[in-house]
Amino acid sequence: MQNTRIREIFISRLYGLYNHRINLTEEGLTIIHGANGVGKTAVLKCLDYLFGWNIDALSKIPFRTINIGLSDGAKISISRATRIERTPSKSDMLNGPLELSFFKDPSTHIETVFAIDPEMANFAETITASQTWMVKVQHGLWRDTRTGKYVDAMEVVQDYFPGKGKKKKTYSGYFEKIRKGLNVKLIDTHRLSQRSKDQLADFTVLECAADMLKQIKTVNAEYARRAQELDQNFPHRLILNSNSFYGPDIVKERLLKLEKRQMQLSKIGLLATHGAQTFPSDVESLSNPKLEAISLFVQDSEAKLDAFNELAIRCTALLKLINTKFKHKKLELSKETGLSIIDSFGDIIPMDALSSGEQHELVITYELLFKTPSNTLLLIDEPEISLHVGWQKSFIEDLLYISNIVGFESVVATHSPFIVGEKYDLMVSLDDGVHGE
Repeated sequence: MQNTRIREIFISRLYGLYNHRINLTEEGLTIIHGANGVGKTAVLKCLDYLFGWNIDALSKIPFRTINIGLSDGAKISISRATRIERTPSKSDMLNGPLELSFFKDPSTHIETVFAIDPEMANFAETITASQTWMVKVQHGLWRDTRTGKYVDAMEVVQDYFPGKGKKKKTYSGYFEKIRKGLNVKLIDTHRLSQRSKDQLADFTVLECAADMLKQIKTVNAEYARRAQELDQNFPHRLILNSNSFYGPDIVKERLLKLEKRQMQLSKIGLLATHGAQTFPSDVESLSNPKLEAISLFVQDSEAKLDAFNELAIRCTALLKLINTKFKHKKLELSKETGLSIIDSFGDIIPMDALSSGEQHELVITYELLFKTPSNTLLLIDEPEISLHVGWQKSFIEDLLYISNIVGFESVVATHSPFIVGEKYDLMVSLDDGVHGE
């Protein structure tokens, strides 16, 4: 299930009123918009809860059905399981227990699983509390460490109190295969604006700095490891003549590129600053044995610097995006602190002394670049929160720029015309009311 993508989302009777059909664009960015109250946030939360297997939270959102079409033809269908002992009420159709069905293609049903009964889940919690071998994985799901088997709430109750009702599955092995090929991630843009003692942001500017410091140390350790390995066997490989031998023109060209790479890495703070030029300028006069040695030196130097490639691309993007927005201050990489803010006088500003809008911009940009895996469907709810108008206007272009580097898709929910800008072709309008059954 590699490179699985969500292509279509259909939600019926959201809040009992709205039918939303969303076809994701081929450009990798879909903007959903609609009047306040039609469920833009709810659409994103439904996807987040489903792919996070938080079925209890998903069941609390009032809707009738959800159908999700995937790029490989598979389909996920979610509906309210009706009680057979009575005619289903309106409440049952919007708030009843969930039934999740998985299809390999529209005509090939794989399996159906059922949501967790809250009363049954509480009963199972009481039972497993005294069983040390039962490790809780998440709400309503445990792992029996003796067998390695995953056990849901109904199975726990069935094991200890036989005859308590029909056994229902709450965990899907097939869905796990889908989730391995597709990561769904919700970016909650309300975090910084609503932060309190009891509601801290998931990721702060200080944590961004600490994470960057860790990444710089990791990549420098890899650089040192490659350097030691290549330097130790350099004479052996030179004697064996097992590497490419460049002519004077190619050697000169590669040396210039190598020097440029070193300067770029030094400029963004990933590599120690180099002083005077260390490469020979009169390459044309070198003898063949010397050209052979310097050819190997060039190849080794390039291989060492390759350790920085991925991090350098993302760090360059981070500095570019942030420093075009910050006024009278700039973001720098630091081997001592990871990230630092320098004012126009060259003094360091504490990271958490930035304005809430600046912190928001830095955290979101950092999270997109460094904390989002490739092949992720990114759900972004109201990115205009804490962004002034100027930053809103560049948000979509910045997002497309980052997605090309990282390799993710996005669904953005917004009602800001400044966010949308000229990207009308990426917009999907949500239903503003029920238009028949």
